[in-house]
Amino acid sequence: MDFLKTVRTLLGYILCGLFFIVPFILLTAFTVIGCRWAFNGLYGIDITICNICHGTNLESISARSYRLRNDKRYYLQMRIIDVLAKPFDGDNHCQRAHKWESKVIKLNQ
Repeated sequence: MDFLKTVRTLLGYILCGLFFIVPFILLTAFTVIGCRWAFNGLYGIDITICNICHGTNLESISARSYRLRNDKRYYLQMRIIDVLAKPFDGDNHCQRAHKWESKVIKLNQ
């Protein structure tokens, strides 16, 4: 059952992300060649999708997955995101995203 909940949540992110597909593709291309503004745009899309799907404030999907990792659904989601992000961002992507966002969000509120 947790697997199905995880798949449903991930599909929700993907469907929501389809609205951002063209900007996502363009920003990804520029991010790969090292443009910081493009990375920030991708991060903004991530936060927007998390906000639309969960009503969160200034939290990325990765950070939310780590924060809620005690729930089996989010633990599985966190593991999937970590595997997908590993080639680009190394190990423990979700944990590092949560740690960074926790500091930044507290400073800006």
